[in-house]
Amino acid sequence: MRDPTRLAVVAIAAVAAALALLPGLGATPLVDWDESIYAAVGRAVLDGSAWQLEWNGDAYHRKPPLLFWAIAGSYELLGVSELSTRLPSALAGVATVAVVAAAVSQRAGALPALLCTAFLLGSTLFLERGGRRACTDALVILFSTVALWQATAGPPTRRRAVVAGIAVGLAILSKGVLGLLAPAALLLSAPLDRGRWRLVAGMSGVATLVALPWYATQLWLRGGDFVASHVGFELVERALRPIHGSGAPWSYPLEMLWQNGGVWVAVVPLVVLLRGVTEPATWRATLPWTCAAALVLAAAMSMQTKLPWYPLPALPMLAVAAGMSLAGTRRSLFSRPGVGVARFASVALLVCAAANSVVLSTQARRAVLDDELQFEPFRTLGSQIAAALGDEPFIGATQENPTLVFYGGRPIRVYPPDELNRLLLDPVALPRAALIREVDASAFLDLGAEEIARFGDRVLVRYAPLEG
Repeated sequence: MRDPTRLAVVAIAAVAAALALLPGLGATPLVDWDESIYAAVGRAVLDGSAWQLEWNGDAYHRKPPLLFWAIAGSYELLGVSELSTRLPSALAGVATVAVVAAAVSQRAGALPALLCTAFLLGSTLFLERGGRRACTDALVILFSTVALWQATAGPPTRRRAVVAGIAVGLAILSKGVLGLLAPAALLLSAPLDRGRWRLVAGMSGVATLVALPWYATQLWLRGGDFVASHVGFELVERALRPIHGSGAPWSYPLEMLWQNGGVWVAVVPLVVLLRGVTEPATWRATLPWTCAAALVLAAAMSMQTKLPWYPLPALPMLAVAAGMSLAGTRRSLFSRPGVGVARFASVALLVCAAANSVVLSTQARRAVLDDELQFEPFRTLGSQIAAALGDEPFIGATQENPTLVFYGGRPIRVYPPDELNRLLLDPVALPRAALIREVDASAFLDLGAEEIARFGDRVLVRYAPLEG
């Protein structure tokens, strides 16, 4: 395919992704937990230090800094808002779709590249965590896809190794050990290829230069606390026990991929396997991408902690493998009558799967927006906290809600109900406020507390009785 045509295909993919991901970024509130935590950490970077991350008034060691730096930069340019919080991840999602289209069009042509675009944009999982939401997933997916593309786009050269290595380093700074996905997939797909080992060694050296300064700084500044949180909690404990909920069966990631990825995720492995049997060269081209998807799914299934978005990084890898499996189909469809029907069936399956994704894309986007709208009460209460309490030194709650921390613009300490009630009555803590259980609220209101707002089964009260 001529370069102008390839550029046009990539541009179409990018525009389609932008239309799916960018409109309405600031129209819905931030989602509780990850998105709100990351927004608050980004605001702390803007107000404080880029090297010592903070969340809710405490040091934050759990994630690498790249997303928080990007959010802080967005805040600096556009001000603090939902739009500026989500913009870095959304742009990364657009870029991922463009990179997938570029990688596929380079080898297989325009139609397969557009099919891959449809696959991703019809996926609720990709729209939600792969682009629209302010999460680390979008950045690590983008840089891992770039790294694999550059490492496999042609004969290994020093330039490709450097570009791929920079991408791996940025992926590590996005989501830690998951950033090693590209080099691991490259080695798994060709374990006996010395040239591949040299390429990965060069990439790893460059990636180390990119990522090491931040990690070395954290070890120097925070030592054991950083290791315990960043490695012990985020990696080891997640692998050994379910730190969220009560766990799930090993097949849970596959179920989430099927439910939130789209029909195409089941079709792609069949097509790739079929083309691999009939076209060894095509199989070799798709192998790094299928290995990357397999590594993601194997890790997600083996970890004891299982969250719905853990299989997400497999989506662009499967999309590229699907597109590349169609390389040379038009020329060879009827060149070997014995396999011509099977090849035609492969194309038909992928086209039908892509058409299904196009039909469902609007529904997928609506589902993501509806999920975000459920957090409007958090935004309302957080805004009331910020307006009513100003700089009062104490506010507590009986459970953690990061969205309230972000919208309230201040730390909110979490206490057991009895201890929180005692603190609310402590004269030393004046003035103070707390988000307490509704069953306790009447007693405090009878003592002269002021009700500021209600939030589900909790009441925000300020208690500051007159002296004497």
